[in-house]
Amino acid sequence: MTGDRFARHALIPGWDQKRLAGATVVLAGAGALGNTVAQTLALSGLGRLVVCDPDTVAVSNLSRCPLFRAADVGRPKARVLARALTDLAPDTVVDAREAPHVSGAGLAELRAADLVVGALDSRAARIALAGRCTLAGTGMLDGGTHAWGGEVAWFPPGGRCWACGLGPAERAVQDDPWSCAAPGPAGAVGASAPVSALVGTWLADFAVRLLLGLSVPDAPLRIDAAGLAVPLSGTAPRDRPDPGCPLHERLPDGVPVLPLDHGATVAELLDHVDMREEPLTWAGFSRPVRRRAAVPAVTSRLRSAPASARLSALGVAPREVLPVARRDGSGLRYVELAATAAEPVGAPGESGQERRATTEGAG
Repeated sequence: MTGDRFARHALIPGWDQKRLAGATVVLAGAGALGNTVAQTLALSGLGRLVVCDPDTVAVSNLSRCPLFRAADVGRPKARVLARALTDLAPDTVVDAREAPHVSGAGLAELRAADLVVGALDSRAARIALAGRCTLAGTGMLDGGTHAWGGEVAWFPPGGRCWACGLGPAERAVQDDPWSCAAPGPAGAVGASAPVSALVGTWLADFAVRLLLGLSVPDAPLRIDAAGLAVPLSGTAPRDRPDPGCPLHERLPDGVPVLPLDHGATVAELLDHVDMREEPLTWAGFSRPVRRRAAVPAVTSRLRSAPASARLSALGVAPREVLPVARRDGSGLRYVELAATAAEPVGAPGESGQERRATTEGAG
């Protein structure tokens, strides 16, 4: 074993280095928690990491993000993180998406991933990720911090999601994350290196265990500065969704895959739908209105966009599954965009869990 980068891993009961090397993780958020998770997964030998973040590095990030340097200020977080991991763990392929998760990783990509990890800093972003994970039929591992601690929680497929237990008013809160480079709003909270590293490490530990097929606590894990890490007691069963939560729709089986990727134009997409159908985006995009000096309207209707516009420029993620509504309101179906030539992909409709089971059974 001399010279083996992962020699010490082989001594751990239940560790499977080959399984980690074949796994793909989608990481939403490249800030303090995202830095720690990405660094730890790469050092552990993860095969592929897709990281989504629309923000740029700010001076305030340098106290909590081990992969960022002063020279990186002003550069895209996702790209800087990917470059740093190339030097730190060259065997891990990092795909940087300079976009929020809704425009960075499509539903088919979430479905095919072995794990989706949320390292987000707003309720609205977490709810959106929870909804997309339930649509894709995949679990969501979430982490968050407060001034002197944080929480890590695993939401398995088919069970409760992050938004279960929230009321309608709480689900409607639009606390979109603010840029770290912009002046902080009144609602900004404190954050420190020790807490970010502590919670991020627990989040990474859960991620590795899940990728290896090992157990994690059923209840959320609460971490505080006294050194305690305990599952929350009295929580609702994790295997049963909240009946009042609206985020538990699943994509139907057999969604057709179009011979187009997210680099196609609107006109090319419209060639594959009926004139009486309206293809929609998950992230709204701006369209100029005719009145002079008017504020551009935001819409999700692709027929409102210029025919020559690229889907990617309108916020459509790679390997997205788009809803297509009947224009008379009589029905809804879905279409899936194909992977680009550079993207690894499982069989259409195959989840990361199904792909692992097939691979393991074939041996």
